[in-house]
Amino acid sequence: MFTVKILHVNLKKHTAPAGLGLIALMILSMTAISPPSFASLLRSTSIDIGVEHTQPLSLSMQVGISDTAGYIEFFSESSETILISVPSTWVRREVKNAELHDVSAEAPSLGFTRWSLPARSGISFQVRESPDSLLLHNPTGVQMKLNLAFVDVTNDTVQKEVVLIQGDTVKLW
Repeated sequence: MFTVKILHVNLKKHTAPAGLGLIALMILSMTAISPPSFASLLRSTSIDIGVEHTQPLSLSMQVGISDTAGYIEFFSESSETILISVPSTWVRREVKNAELHDVSAEAPSLGFTRWSLPARSGISFQVRESPDSLLLHNPTGVQMKLNLAFVDVTNDTVQKEVVLIQGDTVKLW
């Protein structure tokens, strides 16, 4: 009889938390993301790009997207060599205002390739998947003016924006 009372006390002690947990589980199951929506969240792409420089920098970035792919082009108006880190899956398309051998890439590391871009030159990349969002990192903390052009080939639209980056990271979209 004594063991029954202890069991009864323990059940009574845990009934309220168990009930609240059950109610929370029922609410979550009714408001949970449906499988197709959840799959689209898993497929969304967020891209990080890093730009290293020691002097104030004016950088142009043109982003062209279509339904399935895109390109991203950088052009530096600086008198110094800058470093740009992009995802290793990006394929270099072309180089502007510099010899091809002057635009070098380090070995990929942690999913990124670090490119050395000479003064007043440009580089473009083929991107397999159009990114849903893009973060630009300015780890050196030196002021950067970004002239951004976003070209949507599918909808035939162009958006231009000038972004002044004084801090470390900025979300471009």
